[in-house]
Amino acid sequence: MYEVLAMLTHDEFQYLLKLEKEFTQPQVSLPLPGNRDAFDLINRPSDERFVLDVNRSGKIELSKYSLQNRHQRTKLPLVRVDIDSPPHRNPDGTKVSRNHIHIYQADGTGDENRNLPWAYEISDILNTTNYDFMNIWDQFCAYCHIDSSNVQRVM
Repeated sequence: MYEVLAMLTHDEFQYLLKLEKEFTQPQVSLPLPGNRDAFDLINRPSDERFVLDVNRSGKIELSKYSLQNRHQRTKLPLVRVDIDSPPHRNPDGTKVSRNHIHIYQADGTGDENRNLPWAYEISDILNTTNYDFMNIWDQFCAYCHIDSSNVQRVM
């Protein structure tokens, strides 16, 4: 459907985003504040594989964290949430707050897509203003179609 390390079309991105994903591990423990981890995900019918990065390693602000869903084969990040990070400036000059979500865009900008240059206010995409880790975790997993039923919940 697409080439390794190539850009994704909008339809390919939508296809990957909508695939139901599950953890390859039978039990998952999320990292506590100050730590990070990466987890392998799979869509069993298609055998498409993904990586979920959970970064809670904020040193100065313990409330800072990010969640990122990456496609394993192309290495492209699909969606990333940043909480209590620096405000983000989009390529067109618009600015979004410290709590924002990056979503892959097939806009022809090449390698910039590896860094997800466009961000949106979380409340516009996930429909929440509660930035508690577990609330955003639940919203992020739902948006990315990740089954988190075998995940040990944390504070």
